[in-house]
Amino acid sequence: MAVDLAPTKRRTGVTQIPRVLRVLSYSPSIDTVMVRMAPGQSVKVWEDKAEIIADALGAIRVAVERIRPQVVGLVIERSEPFTEILDAPVMPADSSTVDLSAVYLGEDEYGADWSESLIGQHWLIAGATGAGKASLIWAPLRSIAPLIRDGLVRVWMVDPKRMELARGRDVAYQYASEPDEIVRLIDDFVEDCRATQRRHAADSKAKFAMSRQTPFNLLVLDEIAALLSFGKNNREIRKALEEIGTQGRATGHSILGEVQEPSKDVLPIRDLFTVRVCLRVTSAAHPDMVLGDGARLRGAAADEIPNDPSTAGIGFKIRTSRVPVRVRAAYVDDAEIAQLVRYVTTGFGFRVIQNDKFDDLDNDDDGPTGSIRVVG
Repeated sequence: MAVDLAPTKRRTGVTQIPRVLRVLSYSPSIDTVMVRMAPGQSVKVWEDKAEIIADALGAIRVAVERIRPQVVGLVIERSEPFTEILDAPVMPADSSTVDLSAVYLGEDEYGADWSESLIGQHWLIAGATGAGKASLIWAPLRSIAPLIRDGLVRVWMVDPKRMELARGRDVAYQYASEPDEIVRLIDDFVEDCRATQRRHAADSKAKFAMSRQTPFNLLVLDEIAALLSFGKNNREIRKALEEIGTQGRATGHSILGEVQEPSKDVLPIRDLFTVRVCLRVTSAAHPDMVLGDGARLRGAAADEIPNDPSTAGIGFKIRTSRVPVRVRAAYVDDAEIAQLVRYVTTGFGFRVIQNDKFDDLDNDDDGPTGSIRVVG
């Protein structure tokens, strides 16, 4: 009654009270309540009341999900589920244990592992300064480290700010920070995508299969806005990224991009990203820009995450039901980034011959082949 979700029938004067069907407690901080709505109500009526319901229940937030006709699920967050920093992902010893369709990133609000697919996907990570975007670069790279070490995954790093990615540049197949170098790197990435398309056409292959001859290629863009709005050659870069975004799925070419300002003016290629995460942002409009229309109304209040170091890496993603899920990325510190670099560069089959170059020691099928070229 307090939230005005129990309407009264005009003719009879009977109050129609929604019926609680089931209550589940997934964790000490999260409850899920299944409710049969009153006749004539829609999910939107409950979504519009989500903040009022949260206040009435003394909860931090309430997200509303359509379960089936006339039944909604209320995800009630009673307390902050993330009270501790999550340890950096352990780097597996063997490539065979790594699944690119389920790359570990951290945990969700229910205490389950948070994993996302890199194969056939492009990732967009949005967040203000200090929101923890870097964790969603280094955590996945640690999770797939054996594949990088063994030449099955090639990482292409674009670092216009010359700060975040520079710490791990020796992991990269190519690295660029200067404007002209960035353009060349992205052009090389596009040409590699096209060459793979030509090979697939010649071999009559319609699906990408990762191997040392056809590695998976990941283009990491530290700050897309610097490339598309403020950077030199932005039109050329935009056209190249549009080509990768629309055609890279079939060739094993994916983008992991990060941005502070996710508006269309700054990020016109936003809709090409298939996996999106919204960390702490500065505007109530940003969650919808990143996660889709109505995401904030359904509970993704990323603009309400406190601007405090203890909240770094906390944000929201959308699950298949379009309901936001609160997540936290594992934290990777400088020492663990250095550990990743050592793991990749001194792993089986490679030895360091210069600070930024590597030489292959094995030419048989048991080890990686080829060399790593670092730009800039």
